[in-house]
Amino acid sequence: MQNAVRHVYFDGVDWNENDAQAKDFGSVTQAETVCHNHELSTALIVVKSKDGRHDVSYPVGGRNAVLVSKPASTEIKSLY
Repeated sequence: MQNAVRHVYFDGVDWNENDAQAKDFGSVTQAETVCHNHELSTALIVVKSKDGRHDVSYPVGGRNAVLVSKPASTEIKSLY
């Protein structure tokens, strides 16, 4: 899990900048459950590949997709 605003990773207890110390969840579902249970609305689920060329990250929940995909300084107008 990564905080999309601060670009730090969850190590199981706290957040830090080193992705190598990020908590390894048994599945994407487990990571998503932790995000939902702790209301981590700006979290990204990060799936790392061995060589790093095929890493994937995506926001938790569709409602937050726009929020976490843009820098905090980006002005977002209403979608309605």
